[in-house]
Amino acid sequence: MFNFKSRLFCFSALAAVLLLVCSFSTGLKAQNISTAQLNGTVHDQTGAVIPNAAVSITDESKGFSRSTTTDAQGNYRLLLLPPGTYTVQATATGFNTYISKNVILTTGEQAELPLSLSVGSTQIVTVSSGADIIETQRSSQSTTVDQLRIDNLPTNGRNYINFTLTNSQIARDAAPSVGAIPTSGLNFGGVRARSNSINVDGADAGDYISGGTRTTVSQDAVQEFQIITNGFAAEYGRASGGVVNIVTKSGTNATHASAFGFLRNRYIQATNPFSTVDQPAYTRVQAGFTVGGAIVPDKTFYFFSTEITRRQETGFSDIGSNNFGLTSIDVSRFYGVPGVRFRSRGRRSSRRSCRPLQRPLRGFSSTLL
Repeated sequence: MFNFKSRLFCFSALAAVLLLVCSFSTGLKAQNISTAQLNGTVHDQTGAVIPNAAVSITDESKGFSRSTTTDAQGNYRLLLLPPGTYTVQATATGFNTYISKNVILTTGEQAELPLSLSVGSTQIVTVSSGADIIETQRSSQSTTVDQLRIDNLPTNGRNYINFTLTNSQIARDAAPSVGAIPTSGLNFGGVRARSNSINVDGADAGDYISGGTRTTVSQDAVQEFQIITNGFAAEYGRASGGVVNIVTKSGTNATHASAFGFLRNRYIQATNPFSTVDQPAYTRVQAGFTVGGAIVPDKTFYFFSTEITRRQETGFSDIGSNNFGLTSIDVSRFYGVPGVRFRSRGRRSSRRSCRPLQRPLRGFSSTLL
């Protein structure tokens, strides 16, 4: 009897834990920062709402689709939508089918798209110019750097995070962004670079012990990223500066591949005008490729990206010749300190206005410039 009750208690506890984990996972999904959501109202041409209308959204390049029905007030909501270009369709009894194409959703967007149906049952009304969507449910200030700007804007070292500098509220941080624990290199509203939050596909890419930023992904693997300067919601915790949400590319039903290579060499670039070394060592090579496609069409996709960087450079050069024209002066007889010399321009100085030290320094030998 005791064993049966113990087993029953264990099974009950395990079921409760699984239920709690599933509920927690569902809550996390609803707050996924790397997806978008689409809201709106379905109404007729007179402005009256249409309840129980079927609304669906489809990404034809991946075979992804979501559907829902409107409530009694004609409202609909589509959640957890990956960023991309969609086709929205609305149908209701006694009304013509409404199709809106080229609806673009970006990372973290809470878009609102009203749908207007006309009376009829045989026609299909298609809008293909791209619907104008608005956001009325979010108070945060954000900017999205899309694929067009990532592909065309110039950047040094292929560090695409620097594209955030197109926002006037962000400045480059003076601290070095390289080393064992690099920072994001960005100041959001004057806050230091170690107070930002960097996310890749919804996962933290920051070291919150030191405030540093871990290595992200190659520039060619980035689909877009969102910049939130202030007023962000509660799911963006542990950041007093700003938030950067990065979304990587994924495969589609069509196979695509790309390759790139960048070369900087001392023989094909200008020499630093302050350097006295003719063509100092400097070589930087960055190369890589990407490939993506479908393993199972409309279900399973793959995307592979790799990048390599090779650097050979020096930051040292001789910028002074003939000791800058300075003349050595032995001042040990003034202070009783052997080997201490000052250098100045012109002839040797013979002033003896300084009194000798009562206790001469011992073991001190250097040259002061």
